Amino acid sequence: MFSEEIEKEEKCGCGFGEECNCGEECLSDEEKVCECGEEEHDCKCKEEYLQLAQRVQADFDNFRRHALENVKKARIDGQISVIEAFLPCLDIFKEAKKSITDENVLKGVEMVEDKISSSLKELGVEKISSIGEVYNPYKHNVIAVAHVEGQENDVIIDEYQAGYTFADKVIRYAKVIVNKKEDN
Repeated sequence: MFSEEIEKEEKCGCGFGEECNCGEECLSDEEKVCECGEEEHDCKCKEEYLQLAQRVQADFDNFRRHALENVKKARIDGQISVIEAFLPCLDIFKEAKKSITDENVLKGVEMVEDKISSSLKELGVEKISSIGEVYNPYKHNVIAVAHVEGQENDVIIDEYQAGYTFADKVIRYAKVIVNKKEDN
């Protein structure tokens, strides 16, 4: 019985043998003809379809990669917008601490400020170092220039507002006061 099925498959190119219901006369593998009129082993259509399929696959892979990059960028942009909303809170704590005279209240304010700072640090937010550093236009905005004896030129002597980075991007530039030597 098994050998009969093999014989039927050999007679019919589609594999159904005499029981073929395709409505066409079944041909052996040697007699197959492509839709373009060429014999199947001489046909270029298969190669063209294969190349087209490969291009479609490559296009889809590129689309998937770009979509993932866009999602990652959108996520970072969303995180930055939330972080930017919290930065003024840190500025207010800095100003509030200057006017508080009660030690217990000052400790409470410092605790809240430290908690916000540590939470931002856990998210990857880093404070831009300023005081004592050389002015860097990619991290600092100069709001004033002063002359201090004994300091080098372009060294930051005070910080008006702290700057922060996240995901290798400056999300807020530090506003600083820079030392400039007097020209004689």
